[in-house]
Amino acid sequence: MDIYIALAGNPNSGKTTMFNDLTGSAQYVGNWPGVTVEKKEGRLKGYKDAVIQDLPGIYSLSPYTPEELVARRYLVADKPDAIINIVDGTNIERNLYLTTQLIETGVPVVIAVNMIDLVRKKGDEIDLEKLGAALGCKAMETSALKSEGSLAVAEAAVALVKSGGEQAEVPPIFSGSVEHALAHIEESIEGMVEARFLRWYAIKLFERDEQVVAELNLDANLMAHIDAHIADCEKSMEDDAQSIIINQRYDYISQVVSLAVNKKNKGRKMSASDRIDRIVTSRALALPIFAAVMTLVYYISITTVGSLVTDWTKDTLFGELISGNLRTWLGAMNVEPWLIGLVVDGIVAGVGSVISFVPQMLILFLLLSILEDVGYMARIAFIMDRIFRRFGLSGKSFIPMLISSGCGVPGIMASRTIENQRDRRMTIITTSFIPCGAELPIIALIAGTVLGGAWWVGPLCYFIGIAAVVVSGIILKKTRWFAGDPAPFVMELPAYH
Repeated sequence: MDIYIALAGNPNSGKTTMFNDLTGSAQYVGNWPGVTVEKKEGRLKGYKDAVIQDLPGIYSLSPYTPEELVARRYLVADKPDAIINIVDGTNIERNLYLTTQLIETGVPVVIAVNMIDLVRKKGDEIDLEKLGAALGCKAMETSALKSEGSLAVAEAAVALVKSGGEQAEVPPIFSGSVEHALAHIEESIEGMVEARFLRWYAIKLFERDEQVVAELNLDANLMAHIDAHIADCEKSMEDDAQSIIINQRYDYISQVVSLAVNKKNKGRKMSASDRIDRIVTSRALALPIFAAVMTLVYYISITTVGSLVTDWTKDTLFGELISGNLRTWLGAMNVEPWLIGLVVDGIVAGVGSVISFVPQMLILFLLLSILEDVGYMARIAFIMDRIFRRFGLSGKSFIPMLISSGCGVPGIMASRTIENQRDRRMTIITTSFIPCGAELPIIALIAGTVLGGAWWVGPLCYFIGIAAVVVSGIILKKTRWFAGDPAPFVMELPAYH
C-alpha cells in the first residue's frame, strides 16, 4: 500500500525544488510565487511505496485563491499520510503561520527548515530541537537547492507513517476563552467529521469559514448554539473571531521564534537586497533599468553571442560540413542533379535555416532564466503593476506574459494564478500579443535579411508587443465585461541570490 506524503509551504519556499530533488522530476521552478497551481506527484527515489505530492504554495488554509483551494481540498478531503512542511528559514515567522494550521489538521507533520545555507550566511541560528518541541513535531534542516537534507526529511516522514503515524501534538496557541469556545464547538460536531479533523473543523467554524459552514450544513439550532459561544468570546475579547485567531497565532509564533531563533542583526539594518531594491524599483529608475536590461538581453542573444553561433550553425555546420559533404557523396553515387538539389538545397538547407535560429532562442531563455533565478523577474512584476493598473490589470498579469515570451500556451495556463476572474480573462486575451519563441526566428530573419542584422529589431518587437497589450487593455476596460478596478496586487519579493 502506497504512502502519500504532501509537500506544503508558502510560495517561493522551495517546495518544487525539493519535489524535483526527491523524485527526480523536472517540474518548472520559478523564483516568484504562484508557480504550482495543481498538485504534482512522483515516487520518492529509492522507495517504491512512497509517493511525494507537491501542493501549490499557500499562506494559510483559509482559501482565497485557486492555489489555496487545491491545497486545502487535498489535505482535508484526500487525507495524505504525512505532511512535509517546507519553511523558509530566512523568513521563518511568517512561514510558521501555515505550520500551526497544518498541525491542527491531525495529519503527522515533519518541518523542513529550508534555505538553511542562507540562514547561516546571514549569521543567524535556528535551534531545531526547541523549534520542534514548541510546535510538537520533528524539525529538520534542508537546502533543497543544494540537495542537502531533503532525502533525510522524506525518510523521516516515511518512518513516521510506518511507525503508526502519530499526529503532531497541538501546541498551546489559543487563550482560555478561545479554547473554551472551541471545546463546545468540538462537542457540537463530534461524529459529523473524522476524529483527527475535529479540532480543525472547530477552528474553522469559530472563524465562520463559509466553505466549512456550507460543507457541514448544520441545522439552524445547532448553528445558533455555536454562534452564541463565538459571540461570547468576541464580546469578552472585544474583537471579531477571525482576528482573534490570527492575532493569537502570531503571538504564539513570536514566542516560538524568540525561543528558537537567534538573529545576528536584530535591528532594522537594511539588507543587500533592500539596498538594491531602492534603485531597481524606484519610481524614477525602475522602467529605464528594465528597458536597458531587456535590450541588453536581446542584444546578447540575437546580435553578439547568438549571431556568432547562428552564423556558424548556418554557414559552417549546414553549409560546408553537412551540405558540402552530402552533395559530394550524392554526386559520387551518380544521383540525378535535380534530386541532389532537392535534398541538399531544399531539405537540408531548409532545415538548417530553421535550426540555425535555435541557439539564439537558447541564449535568450538562458538569460531570462538567470534574471528569474536571481530574483529580478519578481521585481519586474512589481514594477509593471504601476503600468498595468492603468488599463485594468495588476502586476500579477506580467508573469503569464513573461512565460508567453517562451510559448503562449503555458503563458495562458499560468494565468490561473490570478484570483480575479475579470483580470484572468483580460490577461488571457492580451497575452497573445507577446512575441513567443516560435516568432523569434521570424524576427531574427527579418532583422538579418531585410534590415541588415539590426540589433534593435528584437527589443523593438518586444516593446511593440507590450504596447499592443496596453492598447488592447484600454479598449477592453471600456467594455462592460471588463470594466472596474483591478484586484489588489500583493507579491513577495524574494531575496537576491
